[in-house]
Amino acid sequence: MSANLKKLVPRSIKRPVKEMLLRRQLRNAIKTINRLPVGESPSRQQLTDLITGWSNEGFVANLEYLEAVADHSLKTKGPVLECGSGATTILMGILCGKRNVDVWSLEHYDEWRQRVSGVLADNDIVGAKVCSAPLVEYGEFVWYDPPLAQMPEAFSLVICDGPPGQTKGGRYGLLPVLAKRLPPGATILLDDAGRPAETELIRRWENEAHFKTEIRGDRERGFAVMQRLS
Repeated sequence: MSANLKKLVPRSIKRPVKEMLLRRQLRNAIKTINRLPVGESPSRQQLTDLITGWSNEGFVANLEYLEAVADHSLKTKGPVLECGSGATTILMGILCGKRNVDVWSLEHYDEWRQRVSGVLADNDIVGAKVCSAPLVEYGEFVWYDPPLAQMPEAFSLVICDGPPGQTKGGRYGLLPVLAKRLPPGATILLDDAGRPAETELIRRWENEAHFKTEIRGDRERGFAVMQRLS
């Protein structure tokens, strides 16, 4: 389509067409990743196609973080907890589902939960469950209200990309609320580790529990790999 012709196409038509193309690209990316042999990690191009098809500009995991999520999804021996759903939910639902490892994703925003759950259902991805988990007051902080009675007694991997940064206490609540379900050896992938709030969060978690922490990526889009030692 020429540039002049594009200008003549109303925005009300452009947007549905764009959304249709992105849905198609997302389906194709999911199919491509789903066809990989068990234990094989997606390529950078496959992950890029997934990110593009998901199309949540500004709130989608960066590529290096997504690679780490994929790598740990292929190695984790037990259930996965995800704080905040999105492209990572889809990726882990595929990779962990092949290994019969369950993914429990906490989501406080109902419309977003429905979108992610819809993509999982439409593409027959059964390895992930997106739970309705409203944000509640815990006194010092606000965090998810997880359906603990339904969830596993222990998680070996946590993907921490929520709740939103402006939430009281940020992502701190993970440890005080679920510490008993994070045994020694459990790994936390904490996104946005370069932000001041997350830097302080890492310090607090390290003071309250025994973690080995590694920071990866650049200052702006870095993430932390935190392994609980005791």
